[in-house]
Amino acid sequence: MPSPGRYLTALLATILPLVLSAQEPGIRQIRVGNLKVTALLDGQVPLGKELLKGLEPEEAEAMLGGPEPTATSVNAFLVDTGKHRILVDAGGTSSWGLGHLAERLQKAGIKPESIETVLITHLHGDHFGGLLTPEGKRAFPRAQLRLSQIEHDYWTAPATEASLPEARRPIIKALKAMIAVYQSEGAYHPFAPGEAPCPGVQAIPTPGHTPGHTSYAFGQGKHAFWAIGDLVHFGRIQFAKPEVTVSFDTDSPKAAATRQALWERAAREKVLIGGSHLAFPGLGQIKKAGQGFIWTALKGKARR
Repeated sequence: MPSPGRYLTALLATILPLVLSAQEPGIRQIRVGNLKVTALLDGQVPLGKELLKGLEPEEAEAMLGGPEPTATSVNAFLVDTGKHRILVDAGGTSSWGLGHLAERLQKAGIKPESIETVLITHLHGDHFGGLLTPEGKRAFPRAQLRLSQIEHDYWTAPATEASLPEARRPIIKALKAMIAVYQSEGAYHPFAPGEAPCPGVQAIPTPGHTPGHTSYAFGQGKHAFWAIGDLVHFGRIQFAKPEVTVSFDTDSPKAAATRQALWERAAREKVLIGGSHLAFPGLGQIKKAGQGFIWTALKGKARR
């Protein structure tokens, strides 16, 4: 019997109808059935083991391969359905060492004005920071911006801003400025629970990291692609141990329970996953392994 890793590699190459080709650094384009998915690297941020909760530092260090912070990708995903171009998340800004999304889109031959919808998984700065140009204008001039109403309500509530440390309050100012720009042009539309954010896309509530954190499902069956946002920050740990959380989850028990449930479903349905903070391109599949899970990243070429 082949090893779990070899089994999943074979599964990726034979069951999922994907096509990869040699591409620019920070850009990876694949096909999933009728979907064309472009993974875009906005940049990297360092995440240290001190952010982890529910795991002893010694074990964390062993699983991470050393004491140094992990250089962690910040990925966005552009999905072309054949009828619509939809961007999931918009990266951050240069002040965070990010802000390369516009450049990646240009090199991929994707014009910002061709994007009809931007779906935001949650309102952390490395996911909405790229929605405005340096001049404060819409980076995606024809796109409708959609996110969970629960997420919008949480981050725009005065109580949330009051609860933040002083050093983090500027992010609320940046968030409100972004919302104001899109609202002024009739392009900001939070969606209610159970509402489809755009044609052919299902919103999957995945709360815990933030109250309205949402994953997005494109396609069906073996042709499905899920963009899961921040359900995982430390891939070397949180697949094997989904109960481990990070200190900036707003609700640690809910974040762990949400991750466990989605890993179970993703493994059962054998879908292709795109993670915002998995090593670029952040694409792969999950398989159940004992009490935990195994992640197999999509690498090299996979053909029909």
